[in-house]
Amino acid sequence: MTDLAGDLARLRHLSGIKWNRYPDDVLPCWVADMDIRTAPVITEALEDLVRRGDFGYNFSAAAALPDAWVAWQTARHGWRPDVERVRVFSDVLQAVDLALWFGTRSGDGVVLLTPVYPPFFRCVESIGRVVVDCPLDPAGWRLGRDLLDEAIERAAAEGITTRAVLLCNPHNPTGRVFGPHELAAVAEVARERDLLVISDEIWGDIIFDGRRHIPFASISDDAAARTVTASAASKTFSVAGLRCAVAHLGVEKIESGIAGLPGHMLGAVSTPGAVASYTGWTQGGPWVEETVRFLASQRDHVRARITAELPRVRMNAPEATYLAWLDLRDLGLGDDPAAWLLEHARVALGSGPDFGVHGHGYARLNFATTRAVLDEALDRIVRALG
Repeated sequence: MTDLAGDLARLRHLSGIKWNRYPDDVLPCWVADMDIRTAPVITEALEDLVRRGDFGYNFSAAAALPDAWVAWQTARHGWRPDVERVRVFSDVLQAVDLALWFGTRSGDGVVLLTPVYPPFFRCVESIGRVVVDCPLDPAGWRLGRDLLDEAIERAAAEGITTRAVLLCNPHNPTGRVFGPHELAAVAEVARERDLLVISDEIWGDIIFDGRRHIPFASISDDAAARTVTASAASKTFSVAGLRCAVAHLGVEKIESGIAGLPGHMLGAVSTPGAVASYTGWTQGGPWVEETVRFLASQRDHVRARITAELPRVRMNAPEATYLAWLDLRDLGLGDDPAAWLLEHARVALGSGPDFGVHGHGYARLNFATTRAVLDEALDRIVRALG
């Protein structure tokens, strides 16, 4: 059995949406799940849980997560969150939704740095808030104070008062690791305009080329006091299906609002989710470092092949994430080149327009798979575009 056949045999037996949304003749490189097995220490911890039959009520597993996450943040990112302000959630978007619900009002504007993770649009619009579109500079996807101010002033001219910024830091889909000057500009605007900042930092551990993830709340005391920081082990350790996340609630009214909800309204994380997250944050460091090196090699492989074989496709090498944001506008494939490639190459990529109007002509490729699967996907794309 070839490497490709063996990889496909294993992956097509998985029950997640990545390998089950499309027919078997389609290679899925769309949703942000890794095809890499999680850290052995996590697998062993979960297997031990099963062997013990340890499925009763368990409050201690989730209760241990805030301290573990704070220690992880301190060691890896130089930020020591206040553990008393860390709360456990089922996923990052639950924390985002709650922060918007308690931190803004109907009709308020919420800045999104576009193109951006598609569920952010739903988070804002589903509760009657208004998206304030702040497009990143496509020449490197940079963020500057001028872009923020212009977006907020455009919204004001339409009668929209901006009350919040929803960050994706590091940024999905572009793979940018925002630098200190960029984040300081956001903090300055937030202070001057009294804005809530919600920072989704789920990608903060998958960073390349010696760059550093800077938690937004670490910028200043003022930034910390106006920021909700949401994170999870799911991207880092490939355990998204276990449904566990944390958030640091730096904003008093949001912390008190969530604390005041009826006790069971938010549900609770399962024991396997808590055990996997705790084990990753306390024992998974060496595995993360090895995995990031592999992902960097995958990124470099994609870039080399695109440069050599698809010169009309533009790609800024991502500084973080395992996602390549491909600019296919020169190929005449329409607003949604992923739809064309699905039909003609039988490869499923992330649809550019899902990331907002500034994603028209783009597609997102997930390279966190085996080299054999990645090469087969690239071969198909090259043939289809040839």
